[in-house]
Amino acid sequence: MIDTREMASTLGRRNIASAVGVGLTAVSNHVVGGLFPASWFLAIQFLCEQRGTECPERLFAFIDPPEGAA
Repeated sequence: MIDTREMASTLGRRNIASAVGVGLTAVSNHVVGGLFPASWFLAIQFLCEQRGTECPERLFAFIDPPEGAA
Protein backbone atom coordinates (compact mmCIF):
# COMPACT_ATOMS: atom_id res chain seq x y z
CA MET A 1 0.00 0.00 0.00
CA ILE A 2 1.50 3.30 -1.11
CA ASP A 3 2.16 5.99 1.51
CA THR A 4 3.31 9.61 1.33
CA ARG A 5 6.97 8.60 1.51
CA GLU A 6 6.64 6.24 -1.46
CA MET A 7 4.57 8.79 -3.38
CA ALA A 8 7.23 11.45 -2.86
CA SER A 9 9.93 9.03 -3.91
CA THR A 10 8.03 8.04 -7.05
CA LEU A 11 7.13 11.56 -8.13
CA GLY A 12 10.16 13.38 -6.75
CA ARG A 13 9.92 15.93 -3.96
CA ARG A 14 11.15 18.72 -6.23
CA ASN A 15 8.44 17.89 -8.78
CA ILE A 16 5.76 17.96 -6.09
CA ALA A 17 7.09 21.22 -4.65
CA SER A 18 7.10 22.84 -8.06
CA ALA A 19 3.62 21.57 -8.93
CA VAL A 20 2.03 22.87 -5.73
CA GLY A 21 4.10 26.03 -5.36
CA VAL A 22 5.91 25.32 -2.09
CA GLY A 23 9.46 24.61 -0.97
CA LEU A 24 11.06 21.21 -0.43
CA THR A 25 10.77 21.59 3.34
CA ALA A 26 6.98 21.86 3.11
CA VAL A 27 6.81 18.69 1.03
CA SER A 28 9.13 16.88 3.45
CA ASN A 29 7.06 18.01 6.45
CA HIS A 30 3.90 16.55 4.92
CA VAL A 31 5.66 13.34 3.92
CA VAL A 32 6.77 12.86 7.53
CA GLY A 33 3.29 13.83 8.78
CA GLY A 34 1.74 11.15 6.58
CA LEU A 35 -0.80 13.34 4.73
CA PHE A 36 -0.62 15.86 1.94
CA PRO A 37 -2.93 18.90 2.07
CA ALA A 38 -6.20 18.37 0.21
CA SER A 39 -5.40 21.48 -1.85
CA TRP A 40 -2.47 19.58 -3.41
CA PHE A 41 -4.61 16.73 -4.71
CA LEU A 42 -5.23 17.87 -8.29
CA ALA A 43 -1.59 18.81 -8.88
CA ILE A 44 -0.29 15.52 -7.49
CA GLN A 45 -2.98 13.56 -9.29
CA PHE A 46 -1.77 15.14 -12.54
CA LEU A 47 1.83 14.12 -11.77
CA CYS A 48 0.64 10.59 -11.03
CA GLU A 49 -1.30 10.41 -14.29
CA GLN A 50 1.81 11.52 -16.20
CA ARG A 51 3.75 8.63 -14.63
CA GLY A 52 0.95 6.06 -14.77
CA THR A 53 0.84 5.58 -11.02
CA GLU A 54 -2.05 5.54 -8.57
CA CYS A 55 -3.01 8.59 -6.52
CA PRO A 56 -4.93 7.36 -3.47
CA GLU A 57 -7.24 9.96 -1.93
CA ARG A 58 -6.40 8.58 1.54
CA LEU A 59 -2.98 10.29 1.30
CA PHE A 60 -4.66 13.69 1.43
CA ALA A 61 -6.22 15.57 4.35
CA PHE A 62 -9.77 15.74 3.00
CA ILE A 63 -12.57 16.49 5.44
CA ASP A 64 -15.06 13.64 5.64
CA PRO A 65 -18.73 14.58 5.25
CA PRO A 66 -20.84 14.39 8.38
CA GLU A 67 -22.37 11.01 9.08
CA GLY A 68 -25.73 10.64 7.39
CA ALA A 69 -25.11 13.52 4.94
CA ALA A 70 -26.45 12.90 1.48
